[in-house]
Amino acid sequence: MRMRNLTTLILAALFAAAILAQGQQVQNPTNKTGVIGLMHGIHSTNDIEKTLPFYQNVFALNGQVQPFDPKGPRILTNSPTATIRVAMTNIPGAFNFELTQFSDLERQIAKQPDIQDFGAPMMKMLVRDLDAVVANAKKANAPIVTKGGAPVTAPTPIGTAKAIIMRDPDGYFIEAIQATPALIAATDALPPAGGRGRQGNATPRQPSQIVGAIMGVTVRDMDETLKYWNGVLAMEMPQPTAFANDQAMLDLMGLPKGASYRISSGVISGSPARLEFIEIKGVPRKAFDLRVTDPMACGMALRIGHIRDLLAKIKASGGRVLSKDEALVEWSDTVRNVFVKDPNGLNLELVGAADPNL
Repeated sequence: MRMRNLTTLILAALFAAAILAQGQQVQNPTNKTGVIGLMHGIHSTNDIEKTLPFYQNVFALNGQVQPFDPKGPRILTNSPTATIRVAMTNIPGAFNFELTQFSDLERQIAKQPDIQDFGAPMMKMLVRDLDAVVANAKKANAPIVTKGGAPVTAPTPIGTAKAIIMRDPDGYFIEAIQATPALIAATDALPPAGGRGRQGNATPRQPSQIVGAIMGVTVRDMDETLKYWNGVLAMEMPQPTAFANDQAMLDLMGLPKGASYRISSGVISGSPARLEFIEIKGVPRKAFDLRVTDPMACGMALRIGHIRDLLAKIKASGGRVLSKDEALVEWSDTVRNVFVKDPNGLNLELVGAADPNL
């Protein structure tokens, strides 16, 4: 990851709910129909009072569980009885990561995915002290996916480094990667993150094990995925690597010999935040595809230019729309949003301007 990206990553994401609640306009500075930025990552939990402490204890992330007005989310997720609680965590050097818990509706408690299952999410955390994170994870009884239960030296988004893959309490995959001293120094040079408290005092960033992150997802077919993300959503994800079977990488992912993988890793349009797709073959796979409200469902909120035109484009391409009546939600006078699915079952909250000219 380039240093200039790391030094600006923390500025990439905004808390969408805060923006929308304030009624601020979501503008399209590039006059583009498609993705123009990242707002935050999304992770639905089974029990937020269990999942948030995991991230606090293992990675020293901050966050506080708060109720959220369900009116908009009920339409957005087509769940008319739902109530919701939210904890917005800030991943230093990266973006905001929203933990949510939906209640007062029927939820599907799905079997946890295998890492090769298309739609399976993974958050790749760049950490200060991998050994300390592993010790914290074992204290929290986090299931370890990596063979041998210990870090291995393997290819990672920042080059060859020590890394380990575990699950959070909901089964969400997390890859913890030992960051380089340069990456740690770059994040430490960032201004404090966080807003202001109720008394107007600045809320400083608390010490965290994390100095950066990349959102990842396993895909069914890389060509199909890039056709959607680059063609429909107007992203610029690069062509994938050739299929490889590096043994250290297979051990990291807990995969048997004979499996292979290929990767496309790029920057989300309008943002320095990074996204990684991985396709795995040579092992049995199945779909992992949940509703937004189900525990372990994952996704991201994306800023969109000309959201009406993009929604029409998604429908014309056969894409799935999840929101009520497959229509844009009038979240405020100035903001429209909608939930859709990518070809792998990833939940995407698209947020754009009510004015079609913006």
